[in-house]
Amino acid sequence: DKRGRQPEIPFGYEKLLTEEQIHAIEHSEKFGWSLHFIRRPLFQEPTVVLHEPHEKKWWQVLSDGKLVPFTEIRDA
Repeated sequence: DKRGRQPEIPFGYEKLLTEEQIHAIEHSEKFGWSLHFIRRPLFQEPTVVLHEPHEKKWWQVLSDGKLVPFTEIRDA
């Protein structure tokens, strides 16, 4: 596990995101989607991933707030 002991969603994660990403997350949560995790690679932008439970899909929230399919999910 590359993350080690870091939480999937860090406390105060909003500071890592753009306003557009925060808005996209808040809007998506109204439809039952949830913030699944935030990857925080060194010296790179965070990767923000939402989960859409009804369709069992994952979406990356880009810095401009756009959603794109996220396919890098490993089965547990």
